[in-house]
Amino acid sequence: MLKLTRFTSEFVKRITVILILLTLWAGAVPQVLAASEWDSALDEIHNLYSAYTELQVVLKSEIQRNQELRKQNNAALTAVNAKLQSTDAAQLAKLRAAAEAMQKKHAPVLEQYTSLGKQAAAARKATNLKSATLLEIKRNKLKPAAVAARAEVKVTTSALAEAKALTAARNKPAKDALAPIANLKKQITAQNKLFSAMQAERSEADKRYKAAVKAGDATKAAAAMKLSYSKMGEIRTMAGRMYSWEQQISTALRSAELKLPK
Repeated sequence: MLKLTRFTSEFVKRITVILILLTLWAGAVPQVLAASEWDSALDEIHNLYSAYTELQVVLKSEIQRNQELRKQNNAALTAVNAKLQSTDAAQLAKLRAAAEAMQKKHAPVLEQYTSLGKQAAAARKATNLKSATLLEIKRNKLKPAAVAARAEVKVTTSALAEAKALTAARNKPAKDALAPIANLKKQITAQNKLFSAMQAERSEADKRYKAAVKAGDATKAAAAMKLSYSKMGEIRTMAGRMYSWEQQISTALRSAELKLPK
């Protein structure tokens, strides 16, 4: 019986030691795994750091390039439009002034002639034949002056219309060259909205990266760096697309400049 008691006591001691060891090992596993993840994240940062910083520099340069080209294009477009507006400007201004002066000169006669016609028509409708007849006599007396006035007005307005048509024809080649620009600018505007949204996401990822570095959290820093790097790649693609459109605008502008009236 004594032997059995000793055997049981030894067995319990061994089981207790084994359980303690198992408990300590189980607690150490998460720590080992965490350390492994931290080291792995640190390696990711190390491996990506050069590409990450280089892409930042490249992206900044390409965005600046886009801005400079857009500024040049906007200035060139303003200049081309100004030249188009100045085509035959002095001649058109002279003809416009002549037409306006002629209309003003004959306005009283033409207004009176028109008014007499309306009054005579109203009188006839009201079966007031006496008034209608008197009004018609006055209108017919004024008719030669009204016809002459309309003829003079027509001469000046026709001259202005013909001059405008000739100017439009002279400007047409340059305006046709400018035509694609409106659609390209719409595409750039739409892309810019997506670009701004992507920039905001990338900026937020950069903030998280810097905060994680400051906190010594390699895992979060690596995740934020990878996200920022990915967003920069997408932003660069958008920037390249917009640069291509700006180049197309530059080509259209050069073509328009060559086709401006001499």
